[in-house]
Amino acid sequence: MSRAFVIAASVISALTVGVGTPASAEAGAQSNLITLRVCNNTNFTALVAISYQPVGSGNFRNEGWYNVGPRECRNLAETTNAYMYVYAEAEGDDSAWQGDHSLCVEYPGPYDFWESGSARCESWQEVRGFVTLHAEDWGPYTWNLAN
Repeated sequence: MSRAFVIAASVISALTVGVGTPASAEAGAQSNLITLRVCNNTNFTALVAISYQPVGSGNFRNEGWYNVGPRECRNLAETTNAYMYVYAEAEGDDSAWQGDHSLCVEYPGPYDFWESGSARCESWQEVRGFVTLHAEDWGPYTWNLAN
């Protein structure tokens, strides 16, 4: 079994929040969006699961598995809610970037479902510990995966 990578407070503090300055009125109308971006700073492909509120929705959507290649960054979601939840596994390895917020995932994926509000997963789902992210401002929000 490989070592597990657990996101600790020191790593969470390495997350970056960017603030864009609108260049036009149209850009200003979009300035209240948060773009969840995942950067994989490892030599493994990361399989990423996310839970967020899509723009215009009051419910959380759970999606997985996004492939983020080694040394690659990908924008995965847009939201107006500052709270997002993320979990990642290294493909072909038992390593994971995890936290303490329990959410359901589905294997092998891909999966896409709305949060039901239940504390229990369906029989075909498994519980994983997601990292809680909180954006302090609008614009890009980057979750960095590192060894």
